[in-house]
Amino acid sequence: MERKLEELYDRIAKSFGKVVSSRQFGIGIPLVVVLFVILLMGGLLYCVSNPTVAVIFIGGVAHVFIPDFMMQTSGELFVMFTYYLMAFVGVLLYIMAGRERFLSKRVKYMYVFSSILLLIAFVGILLALQAKVG
Repeated sequence: MERKLEELYDRIAKSFGKVVSSRQFGIGIPLVVVLFVILLMGGLLYCVSNPTVAVIFIGGVAHVFIPDFMMQTSGELFVMFTYYLMAFVGVLLYIMAGRERFLSKRVKYMYVFSSILLLIAFVGILLALQAKVG
């Protein structure tokens, strides 16, 4: 019985070692951490700790953003997560374009799309803040 457990432990340890030493694991962990941080910035803690609704109705009109800084909807979490993710991808694209050695068509497109993503995220965050203020 002990020998089977030792063999099982060795197989699990070897497979875990292969997974940890793989290249995809080195890329995947920072990506998961970034997505988790973006979710936290979007308001995950509030939505987990307080029961929230997706939208609220004020005067018969559905609102994603509650015009109050002390409350938040789960729809607001997903909207802000999307804007923060767009900003992160825009900055990442800008950094990737800056690392290229020469200015090609691909690099120009990367700069254009990173600027568009950053602009949309900036305007979206400003409009969300304006909706929160009232």
